[in-house]
Amino acid sequence: MMHMLNLEATLFCGQTFAWKKNGPLYQAVIQDRFIQFNEADFSELVVNDAFLFHYFDMDWEYTKAESTLCMRDEHLKTCIERYRSLHILNQDPWEVLVGFLLSQNNNIKRIRQLYERLSVQYGRSSEAGFFSLPRPEALESVDETALRSLGLGFRAPYLLDAIQQHRILWALPALPYEQALSALMQIKGVGPKVAACILLFGYHRMEAFPMDTWMQKVMQDRYPGKDSSYFAPYAGLAQQYLFHAERNQGGHV
Repeated sequence: MMHMLNLEATLFCGQTFAWKKNGPLYQAVIQDRFIQFNEADFSELVVNDAFLFHYFDMDWEYTKAESTLCMRDEHLKTCIERYRSLHILNQDPWEVLVGFLLSQNNNIKRIRQLYERLSVQYGRSSEAGFFSLPRPEALESVDETALRSLGLGFRAPYLLDAIQQHRILWALPALPYEQALSALMQIKGVGPKVAACILLFGYHRMEAFPMDTWMQKVMQDRYPGKDSSYFAPYAGLAQQYLFHAERNQGGHV
């Protein structure tokens, strides 16, 4: 039996900035492909489409992972029960890198706006007025002034450096986790948190445990003296449940 997933939590928990919801329709351009569906059609769609089956991570051990994490402690169990079946998407690493460079000192609504502006300006036109996020090759002649005119501000130099160094992404699957983190942090603007996000959402590295201000608060309040190893081997999934619950409920779950 296929493990079902929570579309709202999965698509709007902050791991991707590509999706919109228009009425009952979920819409995005993912890797140059326009995707649109409503919740009622999702199961049939994902079973019959290998790309989406992989993208939505339908064959990973979520039932086992959730069961294991629920036994760790009561707070994590409550978060999982509230948002059960949140999946970690298998995203294109470049799309994750760009999204999280744009996320620096930003809120999710504005990150989506910048992501969309970049796509409209330099991406390929798709159906329904949607545009794909431009590949690094399409951005090689772009300068800082052009990026700042889109509202990127201090993030513009970060993106320019990522365009120049995007080949770093190719080597990461073969590297041990700490080496992969270090490689990513060669890109301007990529610190430990953004690097961990890229490894979790772009490479499904479940040992990744991104630490932003939300998660620092969770760890201080709920898990003093503990680190990501407490949630092993499913630290990345635990982080998303804790982060999503904290951001939506202020931790009062």
